[in-house]
Amino acid sequence: MAVSVLAITVSIGTALGVIGATLGTPAEANAAPAAEISLAAWGGPVRAQENPEGLVPSVPSNFPGAALAPVGAVAVFAPWVKKAGAICPEITPAVVASLYSTRSGFQYGPGAEVSDEGGRGPGRFTTAAWTAYGKDGDGDGKMDIFGVADPVMTSGYRLCELVKQAQSWQQSGEVQGDTVELALAAYDVGPEAVRAAHGVPQDQTAAPFVAQVTSLQDSFALMLAPFNYNNLAAAVGGVVQAGLKFLGLPYVWGGGNINGPSMGGFDCSGLTSYAIHAATGITLPRTSETQWGVGVEIPLDQAQPGDLLFGNWQAGGPGHVAIYVGNGQMLHAPTFGDVVKVGPIFAGMKARRVI
Repeated sequence: MAVSVLAITVSIGTALGVIGATLGTPAEANAAPAAEISLAAWGGPVRAQENPEGLVPSVPSNFPGAALAPVGAVAVFAPWVKKAGAICPEITPAVVASLYSTRSGFQYGPGAEVSDEGGRGPGRFTTAAWTAYGKDGDGDGKMDIFGVADPVMTSGYRLCELVKQAQSWQQSGEVQGDTVELALAAYDVGPEAVRAAHGVPQDQTAAPFVAQVTSLQDSFALMLAPFNYNNLAAAVGGVVQAGLKFLGLPYVWGGGNINGPSMGGFDCSGLTSYAIHAATGITLPRTSETQWGVGVEIPLDQAQPGDLLFGNWQAGGPGHVAIYVGNGQMLHAPTFGDVVKVGPIFAGMKARRVI
């Protein structure tokens, strides 16, 4: 399978200027353009995953994730990337994510581009490769080359098989090099090419493919961090659980209500409206300013998971609202061009208990 590094163009809408406080202003003063993405393209909610440390990690607001993946793409792939990255210890979720960024830029569905070699779907599997290695990763009774689950799980199993093969050749002295890099090279050009070259072939596509995948691993490890949770949703109750399933969904000003996302996403108060209603049946007012009037204010150091946090204070009240999740972290829809995520609470925030 020859490497095919594809750039994904994210359609950027008209930049939105300073918007009044009617629906809550963005968390950050300098709003970025809004990325256009539909719920159909997003693909569905993300399940919380396990994290041995039991901590809620965060991703810096200036992390250049959009340069590696379209807005929301990591949320679509994360559950299966993490599952594929747990098949064997050598192949981590970051390796799998980096491979899919390099292979296809996370394009999936029947409309995804076809590689020069005839590779289809997000894994760019040729018909021969899919026939030989394809798996029903999600157990729905079919192998969907254009979907997310089946190709990603197929890649995970295949890479782990190639790791074992590389280790065997290393032990016999037939090849030299890093085991994961050898497995990636074999994934790209075939095991026999690696064996014949006694390592990563330098005269084929394998060397740049391996270099590209390897170079992205640290970035994807950081980008995947918000999807690592030690049963956080169950531990902190229904409000946080309701919001966590929309990690990675784009920020859309005016988006969301008690029924869920709308117009392809949430804004800050749309997310809190949904999470509180889904967990308790309580219907909050729609804006951050009016939500501040519900419940009772509590000291910030007494906030519990599920309490609301308010910030970005202006003459009319708070311009931003978030859900406290513990450990000094909050779940929120921050601003234009960003996504629903977990991050550190802002300076100057106040807490309110509404349930």
